[in-house]
Amino acid sequence: MTLVVVLGAGVIGLTTALELKRWNPKLDITIAAHHWPGDMDPSYTSPYAGANWQSFATPEDKNLQDIDKPGYKKFLQLADGDPRAGVWTTENLSYFTDYEVSSQKGNFKEMIPWYRDFVDDFKIIDSLKLPPGIGFAHSFKGVVISVPTYLKYLVQQNKEIGNKLKKIPIIYNIEKARDYHSSGKKADYVVNATGLSATSIKGVEDNKLTFPVRGQVLLVKNNARIQYHVHGFPGFPNELLYIMPRKEGGTIIGGCFLPGETNKTEDKDMTERIIRRALKYAPELIDPSFKKNPLKIEIAQVNVGFRPFREDGARVELDKSKKWLIHNYGAGGGGYQGSYGLAKKVVDIFKSELPSGKSKL
Repeated sequence: MTLVVVLGAGVIGLTTALELKRWNPKLDITIAAHHWPGDMDPSYTSPYAGANWQSFATPEDKNLQDIDKPGYKKFLQLADGDPRAGVWTTENLSYFTDYEVSSQKGNFKEMIPWYRDFVDDFKIIDSLKLPPGIGFAHSFKGVVISVPTYLKYLVQQNKEIGNKLKKIPIIYNIEKARDYHSSGKKADYVVNATGLSATSIKGVEDNKLTFPVRGQVLLVKNNARIQYHVHGFPGFPNELLYIMPRKEGGTIIGGCFLPGETNKTEDKDMTERIIRRALKYAPELIDPSFKKNPLKIEIAQVNVGFRPFREDGARVELDKSKKWLIHNYGAGGGGYQGSYGLAKKVVDIFKSELPSGKSKL
């Protein structure tokens, strides 16, 4: 029996543990983490996400494309086949303001994503149908993931498949992780899925920088018709608008990408900008004739979280000096959409470590 500790209970850790067990039911897996779904701490990124599928890969970045592809198909399946997951499909509409089009020198090709031929129902919107101030737009069949529901769903899926769960103190030395297997024995392998904490743990060596990217989103009681993404706001190069209506009602509205910022408190000016932009592009949010919306934006919660970015993207590999340690961190803002692709890469590492899916005796 091969003993495995998956360190971290964010979307990456939970998905990796689940996919490892699905690949090889003989693996004895313990998910060990300090924070679990239901906890709210800025260092625990997963509960603060939107979340949806909208790959950030460039047309040239085949590696990230391959990471993101499995998630789209999986979330479509969950939306269609498992209501417990909290995933649903809705049109995903991306607007590019006149300012953004001008900054791209009118090169519409740069605004057409690599996934135009991969996703369902991709189309470029007729310019005559665009609202004032928008120079280009496209849409496709998208998904929205209700994060609190989905994380608890992943926990339950892990329980049902036989993985063990263990709440542990914060880890300061990666060697200690081997001691947290539920059997009491030393783990044969540790999967380091600790997100922002990954490179602050003694014994984890990485010559690439891991850093937080601040995000601020509003959970509102109002309902949007579809997903919206608006790019290009003069004077605010690190801000965009995204609107993600949730299956159970309510909507997530954001946001920003602020590298290196660690302020945990709400930026009230940003909140006002987010609301103003949302009402401009999704006026149904305050239209009572649409799903009985209130006449003004009603904020249920303001969330400030920190995406775990890493120079050159996610690190998924067997450690060069510690042959029992497998890394899976640094997904940045693509944790949910990349979760299944990243998990697949970890499974591939185990396949090479344990040929034919056999466990150690």
